Amino acid sequence: MPWFRRNKDTQPKAHKKRRREERRRRGVTAIEKFVVEEIEVGGIPTRPTPAPITAPKPAAAWAEDARLAAGWIGLWMLLVAAALFARSGWPVDETRTLAVAWDMWLAGDFLLPSLNNELSYQPPLLYSLVYFGWKFFGAEEWWARMLPALFSLAALYMTGRLARLLWPRSPDAARYAPFMLLGIFFWALYTTVTLGDMLLVFFTLLALRGVLIMWRRRDMRAWMLLGAALGLGVLAHGFAILLYVLPVALLAPLWAAGSPGMNWKYWYLDTTKALLLAGAVVAAWAVPAARDAGVPYIVKWITVSLSPPVLELFPGSRPWWWYALLLPLLLLPWSLWPLLWMRLWRIRRQKLNPGILFCMAWVFPTLALLSLYDVKQPQMLLPLLPAGVLAGCYLLFDGEIPPGDEDRPLAGMSIPLILLGGLFAVMPKLPRVEFLPGFLWELSPLIGVGVIVVGIVLAWLPFKESRQRVLETAAFSASLVAIVVLVVGSQFEPLREVKDVARALAQAQQARRPIAHVGDYQGQFHFYGRLEHPLSVLAADEAEAWAERYPSGVLVVYAGAWQPRLRPGARPMLEAPYLDGAVYAWEAAALAGRRR
Repeated sequence: MPWFRRNKDTQPKAHKKRRREERRRRGVTAIEKFVVEEIEVGGIPTRPTPAPITAPKPAAAWAEDARLAAGWIGLWMLLVAAALFARSGWPVDETRTLAVAWDMWLAGDFLLPSLNNELSYQPPLLYSLVYFGWKFFGAEEWWARMLPALFSLAALYMTGRLARLLWPRSPDAARYAPFMLLGIFFWALYTTVTLGDMLLVFFTLLALRGVLIMWRRRDMRAWMLLGAALGLGVLAHGFAILLYVLPVALLAPLWAAGSPGMNWKYWYLDTTKALLLAGAVVAAWAVPAARDAGVPYIVKWITVSLSPPVLELFPGSRPWWWYALLLPLLLLPWSLWPLLWMRLWRIRRQKLNPGILFCMAWVFPTLALLSLYDVKQPQMLLPLLPAGVLAGCYLLFDGEIPPGDEDRPLAGMSIPLILLGGLFAVMPKLPRVEFLPGFLWELSPLIGVGVIVVGIVLAWLPFKESRQRVLETAAFSASLVAIVVLVVGSQFEPLREVKDVARALAQAQQARRPIAHVGDYQGQFHFYGRLEHPLSVLAADEAEAWAERYPSGVLVVYAGAWQPRLRPGARPMLEAPYLDGAVYAWEAAALAGRRR
């Protein structure tokens, strides 16, 4: 047999099989590579597939996450405990929230907010949640005051989740974002205020999480999360939530430019579906509400919800640039941290990160839109504070930014805090500056002294690493706010507590005596008196006629407003301090009567 024939026949069969398998694998790999390249270039239009499931975290990462989460939850609990211990719900804004919830509770109606037995145009979600909580816990004050604080806790968690989606390779940004948010003075003070603003913040963050899932994971089902969050946000705080979310979604091609596999036609289609779902969520409340209260009520509710709510706590009319000036003040103390500005200067020539562009699309268009309103309120900037925190976390913890600024002598918070505390301490004695918030001149000098103490203590601490500085500053800020709440609460609680007057009015109602309130009534006494009947709200020129008509009645009046003409030797049923003056309860029989 020829050598070449023998050589060919004697090759091992296993070796032939391996060569065939290798050729087949090479062909399949080439085809897969060609298909992937065509998809990335855009030659084959297709909806992106969801990202693969990530591997589980190692045990050490879970332990670190749990340890840090316990830290910021503990600081939140400190703030809540201080507020619940130091004060009750203060008039007029917090007592109005309690009064609306109490009216709904008495009526057995969780759909329609009402105040003093008249329909109110407040967004209903907060009051409905209070109503359902009272079904389990009873009509207790603590649940109504805890509910906004629970939403602030959820907002802290959601801020960390946003950081994880924006910068998945920087786990420390997600871990420390709740600390930085809780370390903001304004956020910590507002955490325990019994209003619906923290609901707005939470649903804004939840909606933005839906936007980021649509971008990062290519999960087109995220429009359902976006739509549900928008609808609930409208029911929680009106249509203002659209100002915070829609610019980010509509400007996605700018902040997500260069993302492979993005089909913007599907993006805007899903955004439209989310808006339709949000409308359906609102309609789920509006249709039965219109059945009970009428279509004109819903139309007016929509009109009122298009404008930011006005609180008695802050004056409303401000110049157009007021928000741009106020935002850095509300971001204290982080807006004064030199290390953040050093890091920002270091990346000034680098290409902007998509996460930073996302935060810019979140803040700047919203500031411009809010500035168009004549009424401007500080709490409307609360949903923008997480954006500032997320940008700060990127500057501090992203691995792409070269380190080296932490060891500089001026990188710490000591000098800024000492200067800020000195300014706060002397602020009440300085001339009033009209374009700055008025509450700065109402702060106690003790707040400034406390800030100075924090700055001195930080100067003595040996921590220079960013993580430790964030933890220590957040802990000191939250502790300082808790101390301020305790001090201010004990100082001003007698001037803002309405329980004595409320109990006196409750006793009068139990004795079937008519009660009238002279001037606008915001429900100050309804919840604490557990009043079961509405008060008659009178103008000043109607009071004496009402007293003649109901001689056994009781009139509630305030110092500095209309005062009745009294019979000689008449004394009020009750006199109590109220805000900057006093409140009086007069028996109608004590009035001298109208002039003829």
